[in-house]
Amino acid sequence: MVGLAHKIMKIIFFLFVMMVIGRFLGDPYTYTYTWLNHSFVYWIAGNLYGNEDVGAESIENVFFVIGFTCMLVLATIIYKITFRLIHIYRNKN
Repeated sequence: MVGLAHKIMKIIFFLFVMMVIGRFLGDPYTYTYTWLNHSFVYWIAGNLYGNEDVGAESIENVFFVIGFTCMLVLATIIYKITFRLIHIYRNKN
């Protein structure tokens, strides 16, 4: 039961880190529009949806997926670093 509670707390902590990063970054369309080249996003959308079906909605979907992936990667990195630091701190004491 203790192991299950520990895993649930880790999941809750990861979701909390994702929420904080999401609130910090703001609207995913805002930061992905400024970070990415539009021709690169059109290329990705063309590969995913086919060159005939690339429209505004598919471009918006690609921007959202890229933004969410960036947030997920950042949350994972911060989560791993945090738990590694906690592990190092516990082993020293």
